[in-house]
Amino acid sequence: MPSINPCRFFHTTIHLTGLPQIAFNLHLLQCCKRINELYIDIEILVSQLQNVISRCERSKLLDDMVRAIATSLVLSLVREVNLADKTCLITGASGSIGLELTRCLSLRDCNVLMACRNVYKAKVLAKRNCEKTERLTFYPVNLTSLKSVKNCAEEILTKEKKIDIVILNAATFGLPWTVTEDRLETIFQVNFLSQYYLLLCLGRILASDVRVIFTSSESHRNINWPSSPTLESISLPKEKYTSIKAYNISKLCGLLLMHYLSNQWANSKKSVFCAHPGSFIKTGLCRNWWAYEALYTLMMPFSKSIKQGASTIVYCATSPELKGETAVYLNNCKRCNESDIAKDIRMSFKVHDLILNLLRDRADNFDELIKEFGNIKSNVKTNNYYTSCIYQY
Repeated sequence: MPSINPCRFFHTTIHLTGLPQIAFNLHLLQCCKRINELYIDIEILVSQLQNVISRCERSKLLDDMVRAIATSLVLSLVREVNLADKTCLITGASGSIGLELTRCLSLRDCNVLMACRNVYKAKVLAKRNCEKTERLTFYPVNLTSLKSVKNCAEEILTKEKKIDIVILNAATFGLPWTVTEDRLETIFQVNFLSQYYLLLCLGRILASDVRVIFTSSESHRNINWPSSPTLESISLPKEKYTSIKAYNISKLCGLLLMHYLSNQWANSKKSVFCAHPGSFIKTGLCRNWWAYEALYTLMMPFSKSIKQGASTIVYCATSPELKGETAVYLNNCKRCNESDIAKDIRMSFKVHDLILNLLRDRADNFDELIKEFGNIKSNVKTNNYYTSCIYQY
């Protein structure tokens, strides 16, 4: 892409015109900064697109097409799985992949708890797309607020007795830098922290053989952290922020948490997986800016459909082949090696301790919550992960 600095252009425009309206100028400068952030995101997305094209040019296009077709068959492969008397919680259930997950699982007589921000929208879309709407229950949750997450969890605990499958699928992308009411960067909190907090809150009704699935992304490979990450490593400050970097960090955190939880649940039947739906699938993720819409539309002939994207997640949630397995990252319904940092067990403990510190500062009755979740231990007071490791090793 050509090297253009939108901020410099607009700064020059203001200088030449000598506009007297200070308020207008400040607003224009904010717009410039937003354009600059989006410009950086586009550069990164184009770089990823070039990598995809490069792989195709190395004669892998046919293999990718075959795998995409194969994943579309997974729904028929698991059609005979009996999910009667099973309950599944899905976050971000009201749109795109989340709605397809809801449809597929409810078709197999699974009771689906749809946790979403806009319950009215969810009901309308479910009535339009799901054949067995009697299997659906709706719970409002705003993932930008830990208080809202807590309220949602309390409502679920009141009405539900057991949850067999948890699919942490909600995500956002393409936003300008903002912080939530909990003083955390929005994408990190929505895509990861709030959903983990929801899981913690529901600990006492998780089935003894619960399956937890994080919707992940191959883009987690673009993150390199120092050996000891800090708050600014996961909740980006404004000067270090781009939306795609924040998104990639949230997906890396999901993979690290997968390894942490599998370690904690080593002597149980509980399992946790991460599933990559596919790259450049045109979902609601790209709705926040027209340039993303255009790019993802351009990639539609080369990417999976929403149904194909949901297949790997459905496979993780229902396949008998994964019984007894845990800490597996899947792409195209096959095992896939995550990045080195994503499977670093020491890093998973460090990040988990950091996350618990964030929640302890912001959530009520934190210690009781951890005990209910299953006696998860972490040395959050001293920030020494080696003490945490002693619990396991």
